[in-house]
Amino acid sequence: MPTKTPVVIITGYLGSGKTTLLHRLIEKADRRLAILINEFGELSVDSQIVSGKNIKIAELPGGCVCCSLVGEFEAAVNEMIETVQPDEIVVETTGVAEPDALIMDIQENLPRVIIDVVVTIVDADATLRFPSIGYTGRVQIEMADLILLNKMDLIPEEQRAQVRGIIQAIHPTAVLLETVQCQVDTSLIFGQPLQQERKVETSSRKPHAHTMEFFQVTLDQTLKRDCLEKVVQQLPEGIYRAKGFIQLEQGTFLLNFVADRWELEPWPAKNVKTGIVFIGEGALAHKKKITAQLEECELEIHIRES
Repeated sequence: MPTKTPVVIITGYLGSGKTTLLHRLIEKADRRLAILINEFGELSVDSQIVSGKNIKIAELPGGCVCCSLVGEFEAAVNEMIETVQPDEIVVETTGVAEPDALIMDIQENLPRVIIDVVVTIVDADATLRFPSIGYTGRVQIEMADLILLNKMDLIPEEQRAQVRGIIQAIHPTAVLLETVQCQVDTSLIFGQPLQQERKVETSSRKPHAHTMEFFQVTLDQTLKRDCLEKVVQQLPEGIYRAKGFIQLEQGTFLLNFVADRWELEPWPAKNVKTGIVFIGEGALAHKKKITAQLEECELEIHIRES
C-alpha cells in the first residue's frame, strides 16, 4: 500500500498569526513541503510573504477552503502529490474557515493523504478584549490538536491565566502553548503524535454562512505615510482585518491591521503586488469611502479599484 502524505492544517481567526507560523515552518523546514494557501482576494498577500527552498506554493484565493472551494482544494492536493511528491502538505485556511468541514473532506475524499496535526492559532490579545468567541472561533479551537495562544507579549501577567482559562474551557485536552510571533519548536508540528480523537459531524452538513465580506484596493502609486496612518486609525468599526503591501516614500511596507491594532513592517522585497485587502462584517458598505480616502493619500492621483 502506498504511503499516505501527511497533512498539517493551520487554522485560526483573522489576524491571529497563521502566516507568521507558516513562514517559520518554511524557514525551519528540513523536508520538501507543499503549501496550500487559501485567502481572500486576488492580491495573494500571504503567498508573497512566504517563500523558501524545496517549497511549492499553490493559491486558492477568493473563498474558504472549507466550503465554496472544496472541489478546487481536492484537485490542488492531488496535483501536488503527482507533481511535487512532497514529504508533507501544509494547508493555511482563511480566518473564517471552519476546519471540521475541511477535516471531513480530507477523510472522505482524499485517500492519498492523512491528517498529521491540526494547529489552531488564537490571538490572546483579541480574546481578552473580545472574550465572546463566536461559532467559527469555537470550532477552530475544538478541532485543534495543538493550540498556540499567540501575542502573549500584549497580555499583562496578571491576566494571562484568564486568557488560558477561556481557551481551556472550550478544549481542555488540546496541547496549549503560549507564544510570541508564533515562535515554537517546529518538531512539535512535524512528525509528532499530537492528533487527538475529534468528533466531526458527517451527516448532511451544510456549508457555513459567515457574515464576513471583503474587498481589495490595488494601489499603483506611492502613498504619503502620514495620510495612510490617518486612514488606518479611522477605519470603520466593521473592518476587523486589513493586510497588504504598500509603497511609501520610505520604501515598501507590509500593513497588518487586526481589531484596531496595526503596524507597518518594512519589507525588503520590491517586486510585490501593492494593495490592501479589507475584511469585516458589512465591509462592502465601506468600500467606496475607504477607496476615496486612499486616493487622497497618493502622491500622484492614480488608483484602481478591484
